[in-house]
Amino acid sequence: MKIGIISINMFSKGLNFACPLHNFAFQQFLLKNKIDNTIISYTPVYFNDFNLRHPYEYYKKICDNMEKNGKKELDPDNWQRFTELRDEYQALYNERERRYDKFQNFIDTNYIKTDKIYDADLLEVEDPGFDCYICCTDVIWKKEPGFGFDRGFFLACSSLENKWKISYAASRGVYHSENEEDEKTFLHYIDDIDAVSVREKFLAEYLRKNISQDVTEVLDPVLLHEKEFYYDFMKKPEEEHYLFLYYVQEKAEATIEQAVKYARAHNLKIVEITDRPIKGGRLQQYTDVEVIYNYDMGIEEWLGYIRYADAVFTNSFHCCCFSILFEKELFVGFRMGDKVTHVLEMFDMLERKFERESDLINNPLPKTDYEKVKKIMAEKRKESSEFILNAIHAMENKEKQKKDYGWWKRRQTYPIHYNSGVKDEVKVGTFASVPGETRRFSSGSTEFTPERYAENDGMFKLLFNGFGYHNHVPAGWRIRFRIGKRWYWYLEDHTYVERTEYSENNEKYSPLKIFREGERIPFIPLNGIKGIVAEAIWEEGMNSFDVVYNGGRKSRKLQYQFDESKGTVFARNDLSVEYRMSEAGINDGTSELLNEHYSIPHYKCLGRKMRIKDNDKWYWYMADGSLKLIEPGTPETGERYIFKEESKIPYIPAGNVSVVVFESIWQPSVSAKCWHKVKKLVHPAKGKENE
Repeated sequence: MKIGIISINMFSKGLNFACPLHNFAFQQFLLKNKIDNTIISYTPVYFNDFNLRHPYEYYKKICDNMEKNGKKELDPDNWQRFTELRDEYQALYNERERRYDKFQNFIDTNYIKTDKIYDADLLEVEDPGFDCYICCTDVIWKKEPGFGFDRGFFLACSSLENKWKISYAASRGVYHSENEEDEKTFLHYIDDIDAVSVREKFLAEYLRKNISQDVTEVLDPVLLHEKEFYYDFMKKPEEEHYLFLYYVQEKAEATIEQAVKYARAHNLKIVEITDRPIKGGRLQQYTDVEVIYNYDMGIEEWLGYIRYADAVFTNSFHCCCFSILFEKELFVGFRMGDKVTHVLEMFDMLERKFERESDLINNPLPKTDYEKVKKIMAEKRKESSEFILNAIHAMENKEKQKKDYGWWKRRQTYPIHYNSGVKDEVKVGTFASVPGETRRFSSGSTEFTPERYAENDGMFKLLFNGFGYHNHVPAGWRIRFRIGKRWYWYLEDHTYVERTEYSENNEKYSPLKIFREGERIPFIPLNGIKGIVAEAIWEEGMNSFDVVYNGGRKSRKLQYQFDESKGTVFARNDLSVEYRMSEAGINDGTSELLNEHYSIPHYKCLGRKMRIKDNDKWYWYMADGSLKLIEPGTPETGERYIFKEESKIPYIPAGNVSVVVFESIWQPSVSAKCWHKVKKLVHPAKGKENE
């Protein structure tokens, strides 16, 4: 059985020493037990296009873009945060290079991994090709602020469906779900894992109450090995008689202050290291203590500094693990969350935690009974080993029962954007009457986004093309959808291909599917859909439409004079009168408008207003050239365009105009012209009664 491991590995933004180590330790444990496995090169959901070797370049680009786009003033908090990171990494430019190179060398030397780099979105459409997947250790199950849950860390991507799944020593961390829907998603993802183990007791207790599987509490992978395993490749430091200070995440003032006091009292130098980008470290103010700060430390050096230290001060979970494994004099400062507390409690070492006000010199912490710790370690190591090995062996040569995941994916909603598909300027047309937002891109295309989201249930219908493109008529839509940062074309054979890979000349792919206006968007069997773009397709040509002249006022006194050889008069029982021309109008802006042929005694005609019919909906033509939907029962607002004598029918910015009606506008006047009276009634032609 081929096994793929997904975890936080080489793509840790802070180059955290533990991330490459716990993957390496887990892989080596499986290999030691004759289980072949491969680490999947995987970037977390928050990674973006981060430059691991040169973070300065990454943050400089962000700051340059913020300044260029005026966000410096609009978003001062992020501006301050990003400029500080930019400046900090610039100051550490060379040290960061060296640290990255050491990390990468460790990975290249020790990992069996995929050459291809995956993320959750790529795993929706591409299977790395393993029979069983293991999500392994550390804080992989939290909801990342601004990003949400990382589906890859839950093994919840479409390409991994109906594959065997195991979690080993997973942790939730500090950030929990914000609402009921988040919690439903969290539990749904975990409930699909066949063998569940977690690292912290509190998470284990919570899951036992909320999912159907058994939940096992296990050791972090770095503790699956005896300490001698690490002796083989760690690097012994040149320094002797030192206190090792390693702090992460939080500012750790109490940990730093207590370390300095302890070093003074015991005449120790301090070796300081952190995952924070701090030039020279945070102990520069303490001039009476010798401090060695090595930001460019490698993984092998980090392990060596822990092993040979006289004392270790830390707030790091994994530094605690290795200090316990190496039987060190350990002092543990404040850390958010429960993982540090949990590992100390597991080995009956809670007394090794201190507070800011603790007096470690005059009231030293109780000594650790490492003989007792080793017994606990052996027992926990046996339980953890049995869990993972038994889970894997139980799945070997066993067929997994298939599940249908469609119901979950059909719950998705996403924004839908209607793009003009051309660089030429187009009119917004009938889209102007749909609640939403219109944007014009630098590429020239125009895009309309309705307020209403689309549902991924296979029933949602595309809108009719509301754009107006002169001398062109709509010919349908082609659809692309976005998963993360990747765009995919929807093809005729109901498959999809990444936009950058598609070529019309490549026979490998089916042609793009052309959707009719009003056609349903098919169900897309993927997670993480961020949006769909319906891109307009056009054909050269112009709409033709019926031209109707309406008297505009229902009155027995309404008179008219039309050439009935060129059209038909409809005088209805409700006293309205219309003249429908035989010759169709052309939507090119050149058709001549007939002069006024209606009259009412004692009324003056002020001109005519125009309404148009497009896809069974009626719109007023407004003074600014836009179209406004006519909604029965809703008060009319806005200024309509008034057509005077000898006007032309303008280009109408709509794709499917079928009828244009001109309604006369009247004002009482004693000087109105007298026209001959209506002498006969012409009954409406069949099929025209409701026009």
